[in-house]
Order: sequence, then structure tokens, then C-alpha cells
Amino acid sequence: MNPVLERLCEGGVVAIFRRVDRQHIQPLVEAVVKGGVRAVELTVDSDGAYETIRAIRDAAGADLLVGAGTLMEPEQVDRAVEAGADFLLSPHLDVALLARADRLGAPFIPGVTTPTEIVQARRAGAQVLKLFPAGPLGPAYLKDLLGPFRGVAFLPTGGITPDNAPDYIRAGAPAVGMGSALVDPADVAAGRWEAVTTRVRALVDRVQAAKRGHTL
Repeated sequence: MNPVLERLCEGGVVAIFRRVDRQHIQPLVEAVVKGGVRAVELTVDSDGAYETIRAIRDAAGADLLVGAGTLMEPEQVDRAVEAGADFLLSPHLDVALLARADRLGAPFIPGVTTPTEIVQARRAGAQVLKLFPAGPLGPAYLKDLLGPFRGVAFLPTGGITPDNAPDYIRAGAPAVGMGSALVDPADVAAGRWEAVTTRVRALVDRVQAAKRGHTL
């Protein structure tokens, strides 16, 4: 597996930032990293997304992976790579985007829901697949997928919460993606960064315990 994707899977949690006020991005990144997150995703439908990705990448240490999400068009792939994104994601499967990212040397995580999409994504070279939206499907759906698709690395995203995240890990996911359920928008707006860190740390600890086969 691509080393970036290996690190992402080992970390267990991808923190997703969508349309966060730019003045809050840097302290928010610092707060989630302090809580144990090692990969963040900024969706490109956020204002000034590419400039923000570059700013996070420039300020972040080598231990933090910075991703660009909600990629829908080829030029967005180009701009995300130019901004320094370590990995790319989309909510859907588009083999043309996968091919474009591959030419640029960037690992791409496409969104899939069905067995047919999983096969198409794997044949197109995807090494990690974003199971989206995972919440309505549930951990049992993921567990069933891993019967015929044993060994496939899924990143469940959409509807993941601190309560159900460990269930997806126990069902076979190496990592989960979480947005507002991980970081309370009210805490961000009020600048309660210690509260953010505390909430994130609790979730990361539970996910890592689930990866080890334990329960917290």
C-alpha cells in the first residue's frame, strides 16, 4: 500500500473540516493534532480551500497528513496537488479522477457504496475506498462487504459518530472519517480549543482500543 495511505490507516481517524471559518483553521488543526489525530481533510467546497490546504501543509509537522476532499472535477485534482495535499478524496467513483491523480503521484480515495463500485475502484487502482455514506448502511454492511472483499481497506465516512466509530473498526475498517460529530461547531466558534482536544482524544483512544481488540 502507498506509504501515505498506510499512515492514514494506522492513525485510525481522519478529521474532516468542511466550510470552517478560515480564522479558525490553524487553531483547530492544532487542537485535533493535540488530541491524537494524524490526518485531516479539508473539503474543496470551503472558501479559500486550496490556500488553506497550503497554509496547513506549510505549518504542519511531518507527522500530519493533509488531504483535499469532495473533489468532483479534474482541475480540482490538479489544484489540490499543487497546494500540497498528501491525499485526495471524492464522495463518488470517477475513474478519470483516479487516473489523473495517479499521473500526479497522489493517492486517491474514491467514494463507493456498492459491490460493483468496489470492483471498479479496485480495478482502477484505488488502494483505500471511502465507504459513503456509511451511517445509513451500518457496521454490519461493512462486515458483509469484507466477506467477498477480504483485505480491502475501507474508510467509512458520513454518519460516523464517537458512539459508532469503534463498531466500524471492529467490523473491519482500519480508519474512519468524521466531521462535525468529532468537532463541535459551537466549540470552534467559541474558540474552546481544549474542549475540542478533549473530545478528539476520547474518540482517538476508543478507535485505537478497538483496533487492538479492546473496548473503552
